[in-house]
Amino acid sequence: MSLKITNIKVPIVAGIITLLAVVVMVKLGFWQLDRAAQKQALFDDYQQHANESTNNPVNLNLIKRQPERFEAVTASGTFDQKRFFFIDNQIQDGSPGYHVVGLLKLSTKQRYLPVNLGWIKAPRLRSELPQVELPDEEVTLTGLIQHPEENVFISSEQEQQVGIWPQRVPEFLPEEVADVYQIPMLPYVALLSEKAPFGYSRQWQPNVMPPEKHQAYALQWFSLAIAALVIFAFAVIKINKQKQEE
Repeated sequence: MSLKITNIKVPIVAGIITLLAVVVMVKLGFWQLDRAAQKQALFDDYQQHANESTNNPVNLNLIKRQPERFEAVTASGTFDQKRFFFIDNQIQDGSPGYHVVGLLKLSTKQRYLPVNLGWIKAPRLRSELPQVELPDEEVTLTGLIQHPEENVFISSEQEQQVGIWPQRVPEFLPEEVADVYQIPMLPYVALLSEKAPFGYSRQWQPNVMPPEKHQAYALQWFSLAIAALVIFAFAVIKINKQKQEE
């Protein structure tokens, strides 16, 4: 079936399919641009606050508001020596390992502050966990605040092993972890300053796809949409040319 527009016949079915494909590709292109803007805001926030960890951190023991993403903070308290977490599947320089999250009992609050102490290499056997040491005296630390978001590509289901510490988790979402393990904790994580005298390997640049890659994907989707329109236009021209020759 075709639709005659003046002297030009346009295949209806092919036209509808092409139009739907173009709409989907254009929407995907704008979605990638939106993701690029979000990632750029993430990197901008990090750059804005990165130097504040030593220059002008806010005292987490005193403030009542929720700190902003990557805001530099300082906090005082003692680490829970028994309960801490390993975030699974953390790769650094091609080596598998874990991020170690300790629980700092703030001296002025009734809740724990989760502190990401950095990356540690995984043992050769999956059944083993790394040996870690946490400061056993009261400490004052500085760091950047992270508000972890759920990774849709990771199963966040917590497989709690009752009474066994430390716990290995697929990702660390403070509110979910607090609910599963019944531990009162703040709804964010402090990324321990790279200058701290304790902790493990720390490279806190946002570990996400850069905005430039999202922009490249957006360009690809827009290019495919244009290509689909051009191909359809050439097909229509060819069909009408054959009809005229007949």
